[in-house]
Amino acid sequence: MIKMTEDLINKVFKILENHNIAYSDIRTENSLMTQIRTVNGKVEQSSTGIESGIGIRILKDNLWGFSYGPLEKYEDIIQMALQANRMNVKHKKIDFNLAETKIVLDKFEGEQKRKIEDVGFDEKINMTLEADKAQEDEKIKSRTTVYREVLRRMTLATSEGTKIDYNVPYVMMYSLSVAREGNDTIEGRCRIGHMGGVEIVDIRTPQQIGDKAKERALEGLKSPKVKPGKYPVVLDGTLNHLFSHEAAGHSAEADFLLTAGVLRGKLGKRIAAPDVNLIDDGSMIESKGIKTFGYLKYDDEGVLGQKTYITRNGILETYLTDRATASHFGLKATGNARAEAYNVPQIVRMTNTFIAPASNPMKPDELLELTGNGYLMMQGGGGQVDPIKGTFNFGVAEMFEIKNGEIGQRYRPTTLAGNTMETLKKITGISPDFDDPLDSIGFCGKDGQSAPVGVSGGWMAVKNIVVG
Repeated sequence: MIKMTEDLINKVFKILENHNIAYSDIRTENSLMTQIRTVNGKVEQSSTGIESGIGIRILKDNLWGFSYGPLEKYEDIIQMALQANRMNVKHKKIDFNLAETKIVLDKFEGEQKRKIEDVGFDEKINMTLEADKAQEDEKIKSRTTVYREVLRRMTLATSEGTKIDYNVPYVMMYSLSVAREGNDTIEGRCRIGHMGGVEIVDIRTPQQIGDKAKERALEGLKSPKVKPGKYPVVLDGTLNHLFSHEAAGHSAEADFLLTAGVLRGKLGKRIAAPDVNLIDDGSMIESKGIKTFGYLKYDDEGVLGQKTYITRNGILETYLTDRATASHFGLKATGNARAEAYNVPQIVRMTNTFIAPASNPMKPDELLELTGNGYLMMQGGGGQVDPIKGTFNFGVAEMFEIKNGEIGQRYRPTTLAGNTMETLKKITGISPDFDDPLDSIGFCGKDGQSAPVGVSGGWMAVKNIVVG
């Protein structure tokens, strides 16, 4: 099998030079991926395989062209990338140039204490079944557990001279319990995940994952429903991250803002309360002893992962960018160009995203006292976001009454909804102390691509928001 060598890299760039290419990059990959899925005690999926090939991206006549395929077909792939570029030129709507960045020669390997390759497939299946069994209860009518791992082995080379070898491991497991009594159905979830090896199951065991998913479902089932309405709330770290990522972060991705979005044209303007720092931090390698899911030493254009203040003191300071959108908006490249694999082009993606206090940091009990009477919302789940209208709707797995600044009665899982711009201005207090990052890891989808993101955040008080 043909391998990516310095000689091959030089051959590809030599061919491209003959076509008057302004810039090009090559990404080759030979990554290992495994997924196991159990449902009600049975293994429904158990697959492992290798993603391997080359992706070539060119910038010619200020527009991109991209193609991919087997490494040995690199000459054909170059021709397909040129053809894609010609098609883009025919429908030209915008010119792209690239923001300057440093040339990098480096290697990065994520630490693994129990290497993915050293743990047998049978052991991984047994771990998944262990989490499944822990969910058993007469009121639990459906149990699902998924184990997923990716060992991303990639080389990036650019016509400017950057060359980086990546070897980055990710491990994730989650359980979903569905409890039912009469016509009432409640879901409970729990997860783990980090950038690293299988040692993550020593931090939160498969049995603990299953137990917690079951507990959340059963506790929710026996709790009363909240009356829908607009209430003061305190959001835990998972909902800090979820709001920061889904509602605010996606709205700040510069490739989206080329044509639309609630933050378009608002650079330098106040969009949030003065105490709000909205941050995306690809350089955060660890939180509370966990290697973060969104850490990047370099993005997939070779730009250093970094801490980016999207808002500082409530003022919109920058968008999240790749090199092309950074040039378009007159900003610096923030290290947010990411691709799921070699067979898709780089797009702007978040990393570790959260809201931190710009001033006046508060402890969780101070936030409860500040709120007085309202609700504590915990364990955020999936939802819907419209970054054009700026609206959002999230799931909430755990909910408690706040009465006279104290945590009271538990309520059933519910939803919260609002407008991103309005909610950013209604934030009244933020804790700097992060919750457990294991509860906030996941794979974010955009344009058909998936990317590991996460971290969590501190608790956050909001003046009012729609609940239920």
